Amino acid sequence: MIPLPLQTILLCAVLSLLASSTWVYGDQNLVLESDQPITYTDQNKTIHAVGNASLKGDDFLVLAEEISWNRETGDALAVGKVSITRGDSRILADRVNLQTKTGDYLAINAVGGTPPKHFTAKTLESNGSIETYHHGVLYLSEPGLFEPNIRARNYTVDSNRSTFSISSSQVRIGNILIGILPGYTGKKRDGLGGVSSMIKVGKDGTLGWYGQVGFDYKWSDITTGATLTYYQDRGLLISPTITHSKSFEDGYINSRFKGGWVNDTTSSPGRDARGLPIRENRGYAHFTNLSRFSDRFRSSTAIEWEGDSEIIRDFRRNEFYSNQWNQSHNEMTYEGNGYSVSVFTKWQTNSHESMVEQLPLLTMDGGPYYKSYLYHSGSLAYGSLIQRDEYGAREPSIRRFNIGYKAEKPIAIANGLVLNPSLALLHQDYDLPTGNPNRSFFEYGLDLHAHFHQPLPYSNEVWEIDQMFHSMKLSIGYRGTEHVSGSSSGQIPIVNPEVEDLNLAPLDILDHKDSEIIREKEVIRFGWENNLFAKWNEANRRLLSMRAFYDVYNSGEVGTQDSDFLYADLSVHPAHWVSLNVRHKVDLRSGENYRKSYGLNLRDGRFQGASLSYLSYLDFNNYTYFSGWKRLNEKLFSSLSALYDLDQDFLTYWNGRLEYRTGSSWVWDFTITQRKGTSRENNTEFSIGLSLSGFKLNQLTEPDGLSSIYAM
Repeated sequence: MIPLPLQTILLCAVLSLLASSTWVYGDQNLVLESDQPITYTDQNKTIHAVGNASLKGDDFLVLAEEISWNRETGDALAVGKVSITRGDSRILADRVNLQTKTGDYLAINAVGGTPPKHFTAKTLESNGSIETYHHGVLYLSEPGLFEPNIRARNYTVDSNRSTFSISSSQVRIGNILIGILPGYTGKKRDGLGGVSSMIKVGKDGTLGWYGQVGFDYKWSDITTGATLTYYQDRGLLISPTITHSKSFEDGYINSRFKGGWVNDTTSSPGRDARGLPIRENRGYAHFTNLSRFSDRFRSSTAIEWEGDSEIIRDFRRNEFYSNQWNQSHNEMTYEGNGYSVSVFTKWQTNSHESMVEQLPLLTMDGGPYYKSYLYHSGSLAYGSLIQRDEYGAREPSIRRFNIGYKAEKPIAIANGLVLNPSLALLHQDYDLPTGNPNRSFFEYGLDLHAHFHQPLPYSNEVWEIDQMFHSMKLSIGYRGTEHVSGSSSGQIPIVNPEVEDLNLAPLDILDHKDSEIIREKEVIRFGWENNLFAKWNEANRRLLSMRAFYDVYNSGEVGTQDSDFLYADLSVHPAHWVSLNVRHKVDLRSGENYRKSYGLNLRDGRFQGASLSYLSYLDFNNYTYFSGWKRLNEKLFSSLSALYDLDQDFLTYWNGRLEYRTGSSWVWDFTITQRKGTSRENNTEFSIGLSLSGFKLNQLTEPDGLSSIYAM
C-alpha cells in the first residue's frame, strides 16, 4: 500500500501549472521528476512525466518510464519498468494503477517482496488493508532453481484483521511438484506453514552404513513428517511424526505422535531384555497429549509402546537417554474453587517392562478452607494397584482407600513472624487377597516462619539495574508422626518400591497419601530462603534464588536408617546471558551423596553459547558435561558436546557438528558422535547431510544434547 496525501498532490499540481517550462516539480513532501519536459492534457487536469519519471515522497519512491496523474480524480498510471520502494519492501511491475487519494493500487506482472521473502503475481491488488495476489508464487527465501515455493490462484491478506486465505495450491521445489494443498482461511499468525526436507548418508559403528531422507510439512495447526532410513546391514526404518498444537479462547491442545517400523534383515538380531528372540519386523509408537478444555478441565496422556526392549537403543540411539523408563498413563483433572478431582490411570504397555498398574487412581483434594478460626484441608484417594512382571503376568490386585484431614492455625506473633501449629490424620484401608488390613496415623506439627525484606538503593547501567530488592525467609518445622491404630507396617505389602529421593523430601504426612511406605518418625527441619530482585525500565528480574533445608533431627522407627539431610539449591542470574545453578543433597550423618550438580551457562542468544556442568548422583555417577556452540558467520555454524566419566577417566559420549548454509534454504551438515562405556554403546557414528528448510526457515540454535537429561 502506497499512501499519497491529497494535499501534497494538489500542491505538486499547482507548482506544475506555474512552472511548466522545467522538468522538476515538487515541494517539501513530494517531488516529480522526468528527463523530458512535463506536459498537461485534458484542460490541464492530467499531468504527464515521461523518460525516467520518478515520484518521491517522505517514505516511498515510484520509478517508471512514464507517469500520468489526474489531479481531480486522483488516479495515477505508471507504465514501463515500474518500481515502487517503501522501507525494506520493493515491487517491480509492468504497469501500476494508483489511487492517490486512498492509496489503493493494482500492479500488473508484479514481482518483489521484503528480503528474504519474495513473490511473483500476474496481478497484485491492494484495497484498504486487503492485499490480493492473483496467480502468485510465494517464497520465504530468494527464488532459485531448487528453492521451495507455493503456487496459488489467489492469496489474500487482511492486515487489519490479521487473517489470510489461500486457494488450493501447489507445493514445489523449484519447478518440481511435491504436493497439493486444499484451500484454507485462518489467522495471519498461522502463516503459510512450512516445508522442509533433508537427505543424509553416514555410518554407525553398530548399524553400519545408512542413507536417510526426511520430509516435514506444516499447515496451520498441524505438522507432519516422515523419515526413511536404509541400513545396509540392518534393513529399512520408516518413522512418521504428527504434531497438533492449537490455542483457543479458554484452553489449548498439544498433541504429538512419533512412531517407527523396521524390517530388521540382520541374520542374528539377538535377544531382548527377557531373553526372547527379537523379531524381524518390529516397531514403536509414542503419543503425548496435554489439553485444557476450560479453566476447569485438564487432560494429560502419554502412551509409549515398543515392540521390544532394544528397538530404541538399536535404531534411535540419540533418544535412548530420554526413553529408558517408558510410561503409559492418562489423567483427567477438574479444578474447582478450592478443590480438585483427579482420575489417573496407568497401565503396562510393554510386556518387557515390569511395573505397577493403577486402574484407576481417584483423588479428591480440598482446602485450605477457613472456618471456626482454623484452616481445614482434606483428601480422599482410591486406587486399584496391580503388579505385572516383565512377561506381563499379573499378581492379584490390591485396592487401597485413603482419607486424610489437616487443620492448622497461623498465628501472627509480630510483623513478619508467624507461628503455625497443625494436626493431621491419615487412615488407610486395604483389600488384599489375604485379608483387609487397615491403619491410622496421627501427625502433629509446628512451624515458625520469619519473613524479612529490604529495598537496596543500588544501580548499575552495565548490568541494567536501577534498584534491587532482597527478601529472606527463615523457618523451623517440626513433624511428629505416630501409628495410632490398625495393622503394623509388616502386614502392608510394598507395591511401589522405595527409591532414593534426589530432591527435598516431603514433610507432611498427607504428601505420602499414595504410598505404603509410611513410618513413625520425628523430624525437625530448618529452612533458609533468599531472593534478590532487580528493576530496570519498569521490568523486574530475579538475580538470585537460594534455598537451604537441613533436617537437624530425624528419628525413624526401630530398624530403619536415620538420616540428617542437607538440601541446597542456588540459582544466580546476574544478566540474561549468564547463569549459575547449584543443587546439593547429602546425608551429613553417613556422608552419603544423593545429589551434587553444578552448572554454568553462557550465551549471547545469537552468535555463541557454552555450558559446563558437573553431576554426581548416589555416589556412583560422577560426570562432567560440556556443551558449546558458535556461529562463525552467517553461513557457518559449529557445536560440540561431551560427557566425561570422572570415575572411569574417559569420554563416555561426545558429539561434534558443523553446518554450512549454501543459500537461504539449503544447509550442509557434518556430524560425528562417539559413545563408550557399555557393551551396546561402544560405537562411533558419523553422517553427512543436506537439508532443505524453505517456508520454515532453518534456525541454527544451541544443540540440546544431553543437557536436557541432566538439567539443573
